[in-house]
Amino acid sequence: MNAPDTRKGVPIVTAKNVDLSNCDRELVQYPGAVQPHGAMLIVDEPEYIIRQASENCGDFIGRPAELLLGKSIEYVFGRNAPQMLDRLRRVSLENGPVHVTRESFAGSARGVNIFAHRCGGVLILELEMVASQPDTSSAQLYSDVRETIAALENTRGLQNFFDLAVDRIRAFTGYDRVMAYKFAEDGSGHVVAEAKRQNLEPYLGLHYPATDIPAPARRMFGLSWLRHLPDVDYVPVRLYPEFHPATHKPVDMSYAILRSVSVMYSSYLKNMGVKSTMVMPLMKNGQLWGLISAMHHRSPRQVPYEARMAAEFLSHMLSLLMGAKEDADGYNERLRMTAVTEQLVERLSREPDLHASLGTSDKSPNLLSQISAGGAAVVTQGQISAIGVTPPKRELEVLAAWFAEQNQTVFSTDRLPEIHPPSAAYKSLASGILAVRISLQSPEFLMWFRPEHIEVVKWAGDPKKPVKVSETDGELRLQPRSSFALWKESVTGRSEPWRSDEEEIAANLRQAISEVVLNRAQHIERMNRELADANVELDSFAYVASHDLKEPLRGVHLLASFLKRGLEGKLDEKGKQQLETILQLTRRMDDLIESLLQYSRTGRLELNLEIVDMDELLDEAIVDCRHAIGNQDVEIRRPRTLGKDTCDRVRVREIFSNLITNAKKYNDKPRRWIEIGVEDTVPRRYYVRDNGIGISEDARERIFEIFRRIHGKDEFGGGVGAGLTITRRAVERHSGKIWVESSPGEGSTFYFTLAPEGSA
Repeated sequence: MNAPDTRKGVPIVTAKNVDLSNCDRELVQYPGAVQPHGAMLIVDEPEYIIRQASENCGDFIGRPAELLLGKSIEYVFGRNAPQMLDRLRRVSLENGPVHVTRESFAGSARGVNIFAHRCGGVLILELEMVASQPDTSSAQLYSDVRETIAALENTRGLQNFFDLAVDRIRAFTGYDRVMAYKFAEDGSGHVVAEAKRQNLEPYLGLHYPATDIPAPARRMFGLSWLRHLPDVDYVPVRLYPEFHPATHKPVDMSYAILRSVSVMYSSYLKNMGVKSTMVMPLMKNGQLWGLISAMHHRSPRQVPYEARMAAEFLSHMLSLLMGAKEDADGYNERLRMTAVTEQLVERLSREPDLHASLGTSDKSPNLLSQISAGGAAVVTQGQISAIGVTPPKRELEVLAAWFAEQNQTVFSTDRLPEIHPPSAAYKSLASGILAVRISLQSPEFLMWFRPEHIEVVKWAGDPKKPVKVSETDGELRLQPRSSFALWKESVTGRSEPWRSDEEEIAANLRQAISEVVLNRAQHIERMNRELADANVELDSFAYVASHDLKEPLRGVHLLASFLKRGLEGKLDEKGKQQLETILQLTRRMDDLIESLLQYSRTGRLELNLEIVDMDELLDEAIVDCRHAIGNQDVEIRRPRTLGKDTCDRVRVREIFSNLITNAKKYNDKPRRWIEIGVEDTVPRRYYVRDNGIGISEDARERIFEIFRRIHGKDEFGGGVGAGLTITRRAVERHSGKIWVESSPGEGSTFYFTLAPEGSA
């Protein structure tokens, strides 16, 4: 195998040593040679001393390369040198070759066009003979280009744009064939439009593997608005000396007009039967989108400078217009997707649950209304909602875990089975996926799926054999393929690709969700602060008010008692009844004040958390409420031991006491029972169950409101309606929650926890 050149200890892969091991790393910008239709001078600034020259300089300026080295460019250009130097100093030469002047040299029948640019710290001058008889006048070229641009602007749709572009470019360049070529993400590409001589085999619709235009070539095409190879069969002309004498490195010809091409490239063109080419890049957003490729099959063809400049200008305009046309094609669709996104976000701001807002098909619009797909899903911890055709839910969980490992907020592919092999099992449902990560803290995603789209791709030759390998003297030699016969390939495991605007819309929805969640969190935090402040004020008011009310109330009660005893036998029935009413009202008022005090204390007292034997605690609670149960026939059931838990012993004993008392109190059955137990959930879930009167569904929240009774004040033993409110506050002080499940007429079960959801 060829050893790469080593210059200053760095291996350089060039056209001379490219082989199977290094083709995609070939540094095509360092050919060390030029095409023979021009000459090159490498000049050091600011003295403008010639350090290298192509070996054919004598054909253009009448002096051999050896005589030019070390000379100033004044030696070459004579009396015209000052004007040329002035232009070199005034013109920007950093962005590629600029036409600086036209010179006539002794012994040359035609003038020479001089181009200049800077690259790699040197000034590069390129000399090219003026065409003896231009195919078209400058005025006609200008008119043709102007008319072409106007016509292109008026086309509707990208395909019509390219059809017209290749037709017009062929008309004013005279090439046998002109194609528009679009690159895919993997570097392969296909011909999207073609204008050709009638007897030529069509290339339209054919696909070409990435190796046909490898990465170095794509990089070079993206640097210059026009690349011209007049004669594929040319013999390269070397620079003399090969390396710059000061740097001992080859010259970087990335932007050079005359740069000698890779031998792989020229061989490839020969195998296609091409004699001459001119290539213009199609750029979008600074990236190489595709190419306009002109090919001549009958003979070499050198395009004059004036025609090339017209083509280069057109190359600029094609890229600008193409981007606008492509964007315009999707403009209405982007408007529609944006409008749907706004509707989804507006709904989400009202309905905080992601699954209810986005993950159901009974609401319109939904995720499938937003982005065209076969199915969609909302995947959060513990819940999955799916719309349309999607993989099974267990596979969605696997996908969510895999996406989380990718560490990307937006992920898309049209070939999921290739990068995630387990998905091959459901590729007919989902060969393409677009996913956005909702939360960076947990694996929560929005996903869109596209089904498999089986396509027959027409390749120009076998894509699995993009090159030929021959062995000579034990060395592997890489040669471009010579067969371009039609090769059909059935492509499976892929979907219709996702467009960039679809990815952008999905990312916008993700951002909007984040903002809604953040705003809601801030709102909740603010409300919690306000609620906490209000609770503090309420507790203070309740405590002070109840203390201040107790004393006068006690006085009223005592006075009424004294009057009742002192006026015994002197009052008529009406007077006795009025005094008894006063006594009943003062007792009820005292109960209300005591309940208010207890409610306030429950909210203010610090919890004394400790490990508690819950069975002992329950024994104490049953004793506490024995007066409520009395000797009546109430069966206490304890199906299992409660074990130990961390809590405030006093507060939890009150919880059990209140619930047991209520269970006995609201029971009208002949045989009454109360069951107390625990379920092994996380966190542990305690319950008090009875076979009493039950609670209607519409009252299950109201029973926890303070001083709210759902029965008459004297029914079921009366009361002020504060017991369950105090119980809930005690539960919430433990960061737990309490709720009831009930069947009216059959009984109720009160559940409560003593820790937050998800905690052990």
